[in-house]
Amino acid sequence: MVDLVASHAHFDDFKPTYTKNFHLFSSSSSTTSCIRFVAKNLQLYKNIEYLELLPALVKNAIFLNVVRVQKGFHDEELPRLLLNSSLTRINLSTSTITDGILTLLAEKCPHLRSLTLTEGNYRFTRTGLHAMVQRLGKLQHLYVKNCPLIDDEFVRLLAGSCPQLDTLDLESCKNVGDESADCLSGMPLVRLNVSHTSITDKFLKAIANERCGKTLEDLNVGHCPITSEGLSALSWNTIKYIGFEGCSIEDLEIVGFGKHLKYICWTISN
Repeated sequence: MVDLVASHAHFDDFKPTYTKNFHLFSSSSSTTSCIRFVAKNLQLYKNIEYLELLPALVKNAIFLNVVRVQKGFHDEELPRLLLNSSLTRINLSTSTITDGILTLLAEKCPHLRSLTLTEGNYRFTRTGLHAMVQRLGKLQHLYVKNCPLIDDEFVRLLAGSCPQLDTLDLESCKNVGDESADCLSGMPLVRLNVSHTSITDKFLKAIANERCGKTLEDLNVGHCPITSEGLSALSWNTIKYIGFEGCSIEDLEIVGFGKHLKYICWTISN
């Protein structure tokens, strides 16, 4: 049994006790308060044996709360204690992300399905990034923003390593361009954000009639050198949400107003 009771007085009063059967006490509100307390004061627990001994369910809740209450992780020791094989969703937004962190993800989270690296303090290398993605074969959702190491070569490796990927958000990754289309075209992508990248009409034409073009429901190509020619090549049978704000589109004649289309984000050209 794990009784997690947050003390208002001092860290030493907050210590879990253990018996043979691990379970949380019945009050969900108390559980939430305790999780938030630990997440907020996590640095105090770094050298305490109890943190590593906590059940995976509690570790996962603490991990997910750190980004909310502490603006991410900024060392490797705490993730080393908390990461475990039951985690399927990880958010490292605003964290300091090193090769060590990426290695921990690959080693400890083989069932990872969703990874968010958006707006992190990127301190990893190309080698570390590539090594990680090759070991996350079950990944379905990846979110990265404004990372110079995310390029066509990475996208090619990602497509080959993660065949179940259906959500890819690479906003402001400037080194992603048209060459990425060849490897993404055969993927079952449902959501794709390549806004503020270097893709052109060539990218859209390359995916339009392939598997990717036929499964896309949510596409954002805003602030890319896209024209009506590229958009008109798309299959509009599945698209529900599309954004092309900041592009050189003079009218909406090229948009397929099919039965599924629900939302358009568009900048009217002068």
